[in-house]
Amino acid sequence: MYLSLDFHTLVGINLTPITMASYQILCITKPDVNSTHEHITYVGYYDPTARTRVVITVSDAVKRIDANSVEFYVSVPQATAYVTVVRPVGRDPYIKTVPDYTGKDNLLKLDQC
Repeated sequence: MYLSLDFHTLVGINLTPITMASYQILCITKPDVNSTHEHITYVGYYDPTARTRVVITVSDAVKRIDANSVEFYVSVPQATAYVTVVRPVGRDPYIKTVPDYTGKDNLLKLDQC
């Protein structure tokens, strides 16, 4: 009798695909709306599961991105700009969009929450 086991069964690897939640950021909060130097402190998105708008701190957004549990994006005309984490030396991490054809941070164009 021959027992057939594949490699993944032998080493105990579970190949179930990991799904990540994806949310479109709809609004931001900055302490001074007109400041070009202040960072975003909160972001807001719609959670279709909870059927509500959710506003979280940038720190929470960074944690979720780092944990690979969530990806955030901003919709712009003719494109989607994904959000990434920036880690400047000696400062708190912050978020911005990956440069698209505009070359600008699309988060800053969103309305205030």
